[in-house]
Amino acid sequence: MNMRIHGYFTAALALAGAAIAAPMSAAAAPAYPAHAVHIIVPYQAGGSTDIVIRKFAELAAPELGQPIVIENRGGAGATMGARAIKTARPDGYTLAVLPSPVYRMPHIQDMGYDPTRDFTYVMMLSGYTLGVAVPASSPHKTWAEFIGYAKQHPNEVTYGTASVGSASNVMMEEIAGRNGVTWRHIPYKGESEVLTAVMGGQVTAYAGSTTVQPLVQSGKMRMLVTWGEQRSAQYPDTPTLHELDGTPPANAPFGIAGPQGMPPAVVSKLHAVFKHVAESDAFKQILTQYGQELVYMDGKDYAAYAAQQYALEAEIVRKLGLAANK
Repeated sequence: MNMRIHGYFTAALALAGAAIAAPMSAAAAPAYPAHAVHIIVPYQAGGSTDIVIRKFAELAAPELGQPIVIENRGGAGATMGARAIKTARPDGYTLAVLPSPVYRMPHIQDMGYDPTRDFTYVMMLSGYTLGVAVPASSPHKTWAEFIGYAKQHPNEVTYGTASVGSASNVMMEEIAGRNGVTWRHIPYKGESEVLTAVMGGQVTAYAGSTTVQPLVQSGKMRMLVTWGEQRSAQYPDTPTLHELDGTPPANAPFGIAGPQGMPPAVVSKLHAVFKHVAESDAFKQILTQYGQELVYMDGKDYAAYAAQQYALEAEIVRKLGLAANK
């Protein structure tokens, strides 16, 4: 056999082997998901986001066919989930909840990620009912009394939130600017810590989500105002800030994302399961119970929202002077 014929024969064998190996490799690859999927919640356990995501995971796991493990990683301005998926393998087994600070914090300090290019957005899920509450023993019975006192006593009123740069932090500073108020922000690592501090008298007021609801229902705290467009079903007697003075509503929507470069088939599988669960009556009841509402977007629209929000947050940070220490 001459060298040219030998070369053709060797190449043909190689091609034939590749043709056989390809379907065998495809057949050997396990279908997604082959094991547990992890979702990182960037808050401490026990807060409203954590509770809702855990219940969401309980409903989604049977449909996904594998367990969904919730990991709590609080701190760093609620960006620990975003930072984790930036460096995670893009195989669909590590996901994270992305709350609004994810788009704000990079304008305040270097967080090591860019929300416009480092994530695969799977689905927008929900938005919070946010507002301000005080202990039942507080002399402030109404929002008007609270604001009036803050105006007359600059820097005396303090409010606690789950993190620096959170939606609640930004909203409270927006309120301060609109009302000529100067108060002090006390950040914590999670909402449960804020509530402990408020109930213990270390902080004047709580600014955050419906984690406060059990304390309000038991009469230990009083909701002064909420920030939605309409009154919350949980607090029908509590006015919204929008109805009191026209302040634009705020609900700080959040969703689920993974690392950049996730396979389209994996994203499609996750989206299909998550959307079905999100629109179920069982999950809608959970959202109502915890003072949230469904804010659905598919991955494409969610990515567009993220880019828009990232640009808007730059202006908010500049306006409020939050990047002073950057």
